[in-house]
Amino acid sequence: MNHHSSYSAPRSERSLSGGSSYSPRGGRNKKRNSYPKRSWKDNRVLFTMVCIVLPLVVLNLFIFFLATSTPRVELTVGDTKDYKSLDISIKVKSLLPVKSLKVTLESNEVELERNKNTYTATLTSNGVLEIQATGWNGMSAAPIYEAISPLDDSFPTVDENYTIENDVLTIVVDDSQSGVDYSSLHATSADGTVYEPLSIDKTNGKVTFQLPEGGVTVSIKDMSGNEYQPTFSVVKSTE
Repeated sequence: MNHHSSYSAPRSERSLSGGSSYSPRGGRNKKRNSYPKRSWKDNRVLFTMVCIVLPLVVLNLFIFFLATSTPRVELTVGDTKDYKSLDISIKVKSLLPVKSLKVTLESNEVELERNKNTYTATLTSNGVLEIQATGWNGMSAAPIYEAISPLDDSFPTVDENYTIENDVLTIVVDDSQSGVDYSSLHATSADGTVYEPLSIDKTNGKVTFQLPEGGVTVSIKDMSGNEYQPTFSVVKSTE
């Protein structure tokens, strides 16, 4: 009687003996990339552009900007309350410190008060205001010109077409800015007698006075204190 024996190797041994690759983690072996990685620094042209040329361009642009930078001036003109004065404010914006700020009114220098980059002044007369700002690099902004006109620095006017009838003088007064101070109107004769107005029409500016022999000098003031003193008299006929 023949006996046949049989033996089967474990499954793990069969897989090893077959010559196939095996990874303990159950995955396949990965091949490493044999090509070396290159950095942008290895490109000499690109490296030169980024690290040398570009910084020089930026530096030159910055220097050019500083050399040509000019101050910017902002002027604010306030409102007058009494027609005698008004305030102005000048703000200077500049990348560099301001070397000088020259402000003149009709070629007369205006005294300024400074608070950081803001300058203030009080004007007491009309005229053309000129402002010139210069930075430390020597660059100057274009001059600013502003006409100042709201101040009342002229005396009132009297219409030349006045009338004298029955020893009564009728005149028409006017002041286009601060207005006529009707409360101060009076006339004075040659001997010093003071005559108050006989009537006042503020709507039309018409004022009447008693006109004595020898005439009178009329005092006309505006609300700013400017005074006009015309003289009126009766011209007698020689016929």
